[in-house]
Amino acid sequence: MIDAASSRSVRVRSYREGVHDVSRTFRLTADADVPAALKRAALAAVPKIEGWTLRVFTVERTAAGERVAVVLDRLARREMGGPDFAAALAATLDGVSAVLAVVARDARRVERVRSALGGAVR
Repeated sequence: MIDAASSRSVRVRSYREGVHDVSRTFRLTADADVPAALKRAALAAVPKIEGWTLRVFTVERTAAGERVAVVLDRLARREMGGPDFAAALAATLDGVSAVLAVVARDARRVERVRSALGGAVR
């Protein structure tokens, strides 16, 4: 059984020069669209810079025990560093859904995240 509170509670983490956890948990209303709320939260935490490449990755758990947020966290940590990259991860506390927004000046950095995610899913 899924705990209703944890499936409707969201945490946000940003990645730039370092990792920063938003200091609070956001609780969604019963009628909220969880995937849309995760996407909005992740997009709100990355800078909008003209000319940079932005990509949003949405992942949902397909089997009990899968840790989708951990996979996205590791991908963002691997690419972070320097002023030309930023990412934000929004995930439900129960770990069922997660969204990673990645923005970079060099589109190849974003492509490396996409490529690594494709390999991690297989």
